[in-house]
Amino acid sequence: MTKSGVKKGRSPVTRFRMTFAVITVVFTGLAMCTTGGAQQSQEKNSGSKVHVGTFDSRALAIAFYRSEAFNLQMKEMRAEYEKAKAAGDEKRVKELEVQGSALGELIHKQGFSTWPVANILKKIQGEIPEISKQANVDVIVSKWNIAYQRSGVEFIDVTDLMVRPFKPDRETLKIIKDLQKQDPVPLKELKNHEN
Repeated sequence: MTKSGVKKGRSPVTRFRMTFAVITVVFTGLAMCTTGGAQQSQEKNSGSKVHVGTFDSRALAIAFYRSEAFNLQMKEMRAEYEKAKAAGDEKRVKELEVQGSALGELIHKQGFSTWPVANILKKIQGEIPEISKQANVDVIVSKWNIAYQRSGVEFIDVTDLMVRPFKPDRETLKIIKDLQKQDPVPLKELKNHEN
């Protein structure tokens, strides 16, 4: 035997194989320790769940477009239209007609499909932090915008809290409830329907 513990009469190939086997065992052990540490770290991270509030954007659209605030906005727009028409201001009449048509299309997309509701969220942006606090969530997103989720994420439906600022009446709440039982209409299908 030599000082290294390998018998003298072994061929270089045998010694290489034995050395390689020892190195493999050592690296495998290190890899197992590292993986175990990573798993423990991952388990610790998943222990502190991220709470994500989700809302049905269609419900938000219905609540806003049936609200008193929106009705007031529409009355003002109608009054401006009638005034422009009475004054013979064809340019302004045409502008308001185009604006009204675009608004109708937007309402349709937001109310029945998954079109973004950024214009509506702006109306309640000051109330969203309080909604987040009430629901005990870290983030609030439209339920249609979730592309990926890792384990350890908890989703909480905050739709009811998100529509409250618009003070929906019973009929509106019923429409919202019924709407949420159905899948959104695909945007392509909506376009075909409009044409």
